[in-house]
Parts: sequence; C-alpha cells; structure tokens
Amino acid sequence: MFTDAYDAANTIIGMQESNDAHIREALDVLTPPAVWGWAVMEDAMCLSTPAHILQTTYPSLAQKFLDLVAKTIDNINTTPGPVVRRAVQALTRFWPVLISGCIVEDPNNSAWRKMYETTLALSRDLMKLSETLEDPAMQVHLVKLLEVEAVMFSTPSPTGDVPGHGIVNLNRIPDPHPYMNRAELARRSDVAKNQLINLLPESDNLRMCNVSFITGIISSLVYLMSIRPQFCGQILDKLTDWFGVINSSEQALSQSQLEIVSKSLRIMLLHLYTLRHMAPYAEVLSNTLDSLGGSDWEAWQERQRYEKRKMRAREEEMARRAQRQQQQQQQPTGPSEDGVARDESMRRDRSASVHAGQKRLVNLVEDEDEEYQARMLEENAKRVRLDEAGEATAGGIQADGRGTGAKTQQALENDKAMEAEVRAAVNAGPFRVQPTANLSNDEREQLIVDAMQRIVISSKSVENFITYNRLQGFNGMSIQQNPADAAANRGQIGSTELGARSTLPNGLSTNAGVLEDSVLLLVRMISNCYIMYSNTAITSAKPEGAGLTPRWAELHKCIDSVLETIKESPRTRYSLAIMTLYELWLAVVTTDPYLKQMPESPGYEYSAQALYLRWCEQIFDAIIKCSVETTIAQIQAQIVPDMAANDPSAPVPPQAPAAAAPPTTDRLVLDFILDAPHVPPEYLKKLEVCMLKPETATLGFWTIEKAIEMRPPVFRAGLSILLSHSASHNRATRIGCIRAVKKHYMGSSESQSIEMTARASLKIGVKEANAKVEQFKAELERIKSTEATTPEEVAKREADQAALKQRGDSEVDLALAIHGEILLALCTRNVELLRAVFDEFVAGSALVKRSLMRLIVPLVRSQSAVLGRLMPVVAQFPEGSEDLAIRVIKTLALEGTAGGASRELVQSVFDMQKTRNLDARFIAAVANGLNRAEALEWIGKIVNLLDGKEITASIIKDFFIQVTMSGTGRPSALSPVELLVALHNNLGSEVSEEKAEAAIVLYAKASRDGATPAFNSNQFTVAINQLLAQNTIPPLVLKTVEIQHSVKNVAAGPAVSTLDNLVKKKFWEMGDKMTRAVSHGLAVFLPGTLALTKNIPRKPLKKIIAMEPRLSRAIYDYAMKMPPRDQDHYKWLIKQYKK
Repeated sequence: MFTDAYDAANTIIGMQESNDAHIREALDVLTPPAVWGWAVMEDAMCLSTPAHILQTTYPSLAQKFLDLVAKTIDNINTTPGPVVRRAVQALTRFWPVLISGCIVEDPNNSAWRKMYETTLALSRDLMKLSETLEDPAMQVHLVKLLEVEAVMFSTPSPTGDVPGHGIVNLNRIPDPHPYMNRAELARRSDVAKNQLINLLPESDNLRMCNVSFITGIISSLVYLMSIRPQFCGQILDKLTDWFGVINSSEQALSQSQLEIVSKSLRIMLLHLYTLRHMAPYAEVLSNTLDSLGGSDWEAWQERQRYEKRKMRAREEEMARRAQRQQQQQQQPTGPSEDGVARDESMRRDRSASVHAGQKRLVNLVEDEDEEYQARMLEENAKRVRLDEAGEATAGGIQADGRGTGAKTQQALENDKAMEAEVRAAVNAGPFRVQPTANLSNDEREQLIVDAMQRIVISSKSVENFITYNRLQGFNGMSIQQNPADAAANRGQIGSTELGARSTLPNGLSTNAGVLEDSVLLLVRMISNCYIMYSNTAITSAKPEGAGLTPRWAELHKCIDSVLETIKESPRTRYSLAIMTLYELWLAVVTTDPYLKQMPESPGYEYSAQALYLRWCEQIFDAIIKCSVETTIAQIQAQIVPDMAANDPSAPVPPQAPAAAAPPTTDRLVLDFILDAPHVPPEYLKKLEVCMLKPETATLGFWTIEKAIEMRPPVFRAGLSILLSHSASHNRATRIGCIRAVKKHYMGSSESQSIEMTARASLKIGVKEANAKVEQFKAELERIKSTEATTPEEVAKREADQAALKQRGDSEVDLALAIHGEILLALCTRNVELLRAVFDEFVAGSALVKRSLMRLIVPLVRSQSAVLGRLMPVVAQFPEGSEDLAIRVIKTLALEGTAGGASRELVQSVFDMQKTRNLDARFIAAVANGLNRAEALEWIGKIVNLLDGKEITASIIKDFFIQVTMSGTGRPSALSPVELLVALHNNLGSEVSEEKAEAAIVLYAKASRDGATPAFNSNQFTVAINQLLAQNTIPPLVLKTVEIQHSVKNVAAGPAVSTLDNLVKKKFWEMGDKMTRAVSHGLAVFLPGTLALTKNIPRKPLKKIIAMEPRLSRAIYDYAMKMPPRDQDHYKWLIKQYKK
C-alpha cells in the first residue's frame, strides 16, 4: 500500500493540471509509516529485538517519503498549495523521529545517515523560504518547523520539572558522532529562534493583517520559553518591543485585530507565569504582564490575593481552635463562673459585630471554602470506618481467639515473605528478559502456548468480573425498584456503573474503571501473543500454524464474550472500543505490514487481521444501532410536546419545556469511522439501513458525507452509496445525497463515474415517465368510453378525467424529479451535462416534455449570471428539443438584471437563429430585450407563426406584453399604441389578413396575470386616430374598430365617427380593399351608419350595396322615411325596389 501510494503521487508532482486530492491522499498514506512506524514498532518489540524485516524495510520506506517531500518542495511553484503545506507538516513530524532513530541506531548505518542528510538539507531550504514567502497559510507550517528545530537542537534546562523533558534535545546526541555535529546543530537552534522572532510582522509588512499567523508565531515563542526557560529574557524583550511598535503604529493593525493579538499574548504569558519551573523568571514575566495590562492579569492577581487571605484566615482559625481545645482539656469538668462569663462576652462581641454590619472571618472560611469542608468530612468518615473495622476485628478475636489468631499469624507470615521477596527483587539489579533469539523453536512454541493459556484464564476472570458487577447492580436496583423498572434499567446500570472512570490522587483507578483496564490489558496480551507468534513463524522451520489451530479457536471463542460488554453500551465505552481496536491493529501491521493475507489464505480465520475485522464489524454494528435509537428518541421527544399542544386533554409531563429544541445529528458513527485505525470501506453499506427510514435518513447521508470528506480511503465506497440513494423517493434523503455528491464532484477522481450515473438516472426517469403516460392514457380512454346518460353521470365522468390528468401530471413530475435532480444539480458545476437533458427531451412524450420544461427552470435561473458558459450548450440543442431551448432562453430573459434580456443574450439568440435558420419563436423569447428597430423588424415574422393552436397564441400574447414592458433603467421597445400601429403597418406582405386580424384580437385579449387586461380601450382610440391621420390608411383599421367594440365593450359612437372620417376622406378612392372594409363596417354598425350614406356618391354607394347586400333593405327603409324632397339621392334604389 505504501509503495503504490508513492508511485501514484510521484507521477503527478509539479503538474499544474494535476488533481491535488490525489497527492494529499498519497501523503496521508505515506506519512504514518514514516513518522509513527519505527518508534511504535520498536516499542512493540520490547520483549525481544526488533524484527529483521522491520529493520531492513523501514529506512527504504522513510527514504521514499523524503524523496516525495523533496520533489514537492522543489516544484513548489507548480504544486498546489495544500499539498506543499501537507509536505511541510509531515516533514516537521518526521524530524524528531529521525533524530531519535539516528541516536539509537548503529552510527555507521548508511541508510540512516542518508535520511539525516536529506532532511537536514530540506529543513535548510525551508528556513530560507520562510524569510521571503508571503503566503500566511504556508508560513504557519514553517513556523512549526522552526519551533521544532529551536527546541530540539538546544540544551535543556538543568531543572528536572520542565515539561516535555522526554523530547529530543542536544544533550541526547553523542559527542562525537560520525555525522551529527552538535555545534552545527546548536547554531541551527539559534538561527531558528532568531528567525521566529524576525517573522513577527512590522508595521510595513503585509502579512501582519493575518491575525492567525501572528498568534501562531506568539504561541511558538511562548512554547519555546516554556521548554527552554533560558531563552525567556531574550524572547520577552523582543516581544515587548515588537508589541510596543505595533500598538503605537496607526497603520499596523485595526483595533479589533490589535485586541485579538493583545489578548492572545496576555493569556499565553499568564499561563507561562503559572508554571512551576518558570519561578526564576517570575519577576521578568510579571513586569511584562504589567506593561501589557489587561483584565486577565488583574483578575488573576486579585484571585491570588484572595487565596492568600483565605489561607491566612484558615491558619489563624486553626490556631484558635487548637488553643481552645488545649484550654478545654486543662479546665475541670462542669461550667465555671469564668467560663460562663467568657461565653457571655463572646456572644456580646458576636452580636455587636453583626449589628455593625461586619461578617466574621471564620464564617467566611467555613462557609465559602466548600473544598476544605468536604475534605474534612471525608477524613472523618474514613476515621470512623477504620475505628469500626478495628472494633469489629477486636470483637472477632475475643469471640474466637484460636481461629482468628491462626489466621492472623498466617497473614503476618505471608506479609513478611512478600516483603522479603520485594526486597530481594529490588536489590537484584535491573530486570532483564531472556532474549528470544537464543530460544529454540520448541521453546518459542511453548512460549506461545503458555501465552494463549494465560489469555484464556484472564478472559474467564474478566468475564466473571463482568457477571459479578452486573449481579451487584441488579441486586442494588431490586431493593428500591419493582422488577419491571429494574429490567428496564439494566442497560443503564451496565453502562454507567461499569463504564464510569474515576481516578484517585495516587493515580490508581477505582472499581468503576477496573473493567476497562482489565479488557485493555487482555487485548494487549492478545496483541503481544500474535507478535510473538509472527516472530516464531519467521524463524521456525515448521509450517506456519502447525498444531496451534485448536488453541487459536479456543482463544477467539473465549475473548468474544468479553466483546459483549462493549457492544451492550458502545457510547459509554467508546474510548475503550477505540483503544482495543488500536491494540489489535498494532498486531495486524506488525505481523502483516503489507496486508497480504486474504480470506482465502490458509490460517486466515484465526489471524490477527480476521480478529480485528470481526471486532471492528461487531462494534460498528452496535454503534449504528445505538446511534439510530438515539436519533429516533430525539425525534420522539420533539413530537411529544407538539401532540400535547394539539390535544389539551393529553397529560403534560411536569416542568415540560414549552418547545423542544430541534434534534442534532448524532456524531457517534462518524467519530468511529474517523477514529478507528482501519475501517473497511464496505462497512459503510451498513449505513444504508439509516437511509431507508425518514427518521434516520439525515444521520445516514450526513455521516457518509463527512466521512468521505475527512477519511480518503472510504471515499469511493461512500460516494457509491450516496449515488445509489440520490434517486430515493424520500426527498430529504435525495436532496442530502445530491448535495454531498455535488460537493465532491469537480475535485474527485470519480467525476466520470458520477456523470455516467447521473445520465443513466435521467434516462431511467424518462423511461418510467413515458410508461406512466401510456398507463394514464389507457385509463383515460377507459373513462371516456364509459356510458353517461344523465347530467350527473356526465359531470362525474368529466371530474374523473380531470382528476386523472392532474394525478398523471404529478406522478410524471415526481418520476422525473427523483431520477433527474442529480443531473440538474451537477449541471450547476458542469454546464456541459445539460446536453444530456436535451437528448432525453427528444425521447419523451408530450407530457414528459412539459414536465422537463418545468423541472429545468430552477437550474436555468441559477445559471443566469454565466451566459457565456450556458448559451454555447443551448445553441447546439438537437433537433426535436426546440421547445426546451426556448424555455431556457425565456427563463434567462425573465431573470435579466434590468428586468429584461441582456444584450449578450439577445445577440446570442440572433446568432443562433442566423446560424441554424430557426423560426421566430426564439426571437419572441427575448422580446423584453429587443430595441425598437428589432421589434419592428421581427413583428411580422412572429405574427406569421399563428396556426390556430393555443400554444402559439400564448407565445404571441406574451410577445405583445414583453415588448411593451419597461425595466429598471430600460425603456420598452414599443409602447402599446406603437405596437397596435405596427400591427397595421409593419406586418409585411407575408402575413395574411386573417392572421393580422387574429393578432389584433390577441392584442385586445392579452392579460398580464390572467385577469388584468394588458391594453385598454384608450390605447385603441389613440392608435386608430394615428392610423386615420396617415396618408395611407390601412383597411385593417376598420377591423380594429370592430374588435374594440366587441372585445372592449366600447359603444358604437367611435366606430361611426371613424366611418364618417373615412367618408370625408373619400374612401372609394383608396381601393377595393378599403371599399369592402367600409361596406362591412357600415353593415356591422347599423343603423347608426345610415346617415353616412347621404354623403357617399351614387356610384360608390351602388358598389357598397353590391358588396354588402344587407345594406340594401336598410338604406331603402331609411330613404322611405325621408321627406320626398330629400329622396333624390336614393331614387335609383327606390325605383329598383318598386319594380
């Protein structure tokens, strides 16, 4: 695994287009064996010499790790920043481990020398880099490296109570040493210390704005003073001078930043002041804190003064008590006159002090010092118990002197023998274990057998202890509880009584922690047994595991019962579970470092790996079960108050909260995945049981989302689970999984797999939706075919049809949402995926297409700001998906910043129309972004789209509304009057009279919200007047007058006035179309137009009557009502009727 990760990372270092997630993952794999491997494994071999394979393998692994870090730093300008920071952090952790190895290993070992020289050169380069680097995030890691070198290569304090005395220091390096020069390393310590001080930003340094970086440097300097107190004076002087400069400079830090830095510095120095080994420097620290000031230092000083006053008062009170006791012992029994007088005097003094408003200091001590009172009560209780035990022992000896005397004598003899044995062991010199290298194979095997027997015996003792404590807990409960309550609380007793840990002052655990200690020691015995067995198998000539299989089976069987105590209460014993797994994993990596053993390997069933996986799986199952139960309990606790509020008669628990807090996501499962040394990725599938229930769905996908983000080995398995549930019928589960997949989509190596899954999911959704459409069509035909004779049956059949259509729309929408939301969500990160939606749109039925057009609107709205990425995809829509492309363009136009389509969008649509020769519907979609010239140019082509279908009519009406709508800082392309005039003058010859008349009807019926008319009758009147004032009057104006009268419910007066105007303009000279239009208008608005016929010459009048025969009888009747002298204009018509 180590080598594979190294090879994978080594190929992409320095590549600018590489995925930094791969390199970070490789460094995560490479770092632990290099930093942790040698030190831990050497401790594991404490009973024998380190394994030969470990001694020969570790230097090569560490050298590969160093090579990878060196390449990363050499290519620092082309390698992603997080990877470089990870490399510096890993090198910082490796540096002390390497120095420790160089000290204890053979000085002539060339492998260790090479690693030392490589790391030394790398640290020099990084130290130089810290002087010029401007990246605060990188500087934080470089500061840590400087801190480690300043501590590691300096001389420790002569006092023995300095914390961190076990770390590497200059005194531990032998002098002389073949390749480690102590003088050179001491100079490196001084340089690192000075560099830390110099990194403090000055007033003209841009890095000073990063408060985290400044506090990081201060923290490193304070830590350096705590480990090496001899540097205290120098560093404090530099820190004080620096803070004075920063505090006095107006342009250095803002007030809030200065407060943060000042508070951090005060708190760190105050903590340093309280350390015992810093007492020689207390005066210097006190002066520095006085100069810095602040409430923290003043509060701490006040607290110290208060404690001193309390101590003095306590001492004085104890002295007075001792004096009173001595006086009482000297006085004779019975009250004396002097004693009565003294008591009376004390009472008077106490009464006078109370009336004076004073409080006795004794009361202050006794009332406020609760710790002191508790300690005194504890001591008295112990004294009473000891006295009672002594009395009972004395009584027993008197009752049975001979038996008790013999037992007492035997106990005394045993104590003497024990003391002699301990004295002999102490005086015998250091304890040494016989090296196992000198043992024969049979002796080694016997050691393993003995170790197994001890484990079996120990496991039985632990099991008996668990059983005994359970019985003790149950018996204690049964005294005060009935059997039902005791049975209900058994799990709680087992988890709290046995799981709680407390520690005495001497460092030993109380009985509450014995269980955890015993289980942990038992697991360590098992781990050591496996390590010993591994060494024996390497050096033995016998086949591995020969003759030990029955014993391994017995060992596994006996310790499985111990596992139950963890499984029954995994939350309480979580720390114990993690520690046991780490102990078992140590045995795994020691016996099989490369994890080559497979389930089909011989002897795998009883290997350390099999034991670890079995324990890990069972603990993981128990943790999931516990977390699910906790989550459901939280939800039920949330529901109970709501039910009580809805039902006044329901009993309300006493002191119930008014409103329960919303349940939080339980972290137990996530903590286990992150804390366990190894979790097989396939274990994440066990969380699917959470995602199947709505109550625990959030627990499932939240845990997996965080796990794949923070633990790379489970990334692929967790992502697969999230993808499989991204089409869940539970919306909360589906949205949560989609959000997690989207978060890891672009930066993941599984991007192609995610895209393929999303495309396939949408294809499945379209297929299911088409099937549902066919199913609903058959059902609709069945309903239509049912006989309905009565009005009630007809109404019921129509209602059933409407309900079925509504249910069909909702189910089709749901099917597409379930399977298509993940692809639409990914489109926000990669717009190219929108092509898949266009492809599936072509394959859908009409109902499916309408549903897809509704589903895509939120996505398009979210992408309205990135037209440069979206429009090239829309421009390449496949044949048959024109409606979807129009919907996308229309949505973008409505989401414009100024209330209309941007010029970028309009120009893109024009280019697309020109390139692909598209119809005018695409131009109509951006009507609110057209200018006046463009609107007049395209109005005829848009009106020419009319084909008698409702959907086309809706497009035309929407175009009329949008083209006359203005936005913020943007005037409309046409006013309503200009639009109506354009419908008469700018349609062109390609538009027929029927379509023109239909367009004017749509203009009159257009509404903005389904109720409010978009255009009023006054706008009609103004437009008609403008048309009549033109030199060339279009005949369509009379149809417009008729539409205004019929649609807008306007009286006939304006229409008659328009006809009169045309008569005055001699309409008969304007052509046959105008004459036919006037004749139709005269007939429509009868009888108000009869008077106009007197002004029409005879010849045009005959022509009008011939075009509109119904005028003939009306005009004849009108003429016959005239006086004879006025009938001359109609004589020809009267003669015609008389004949």
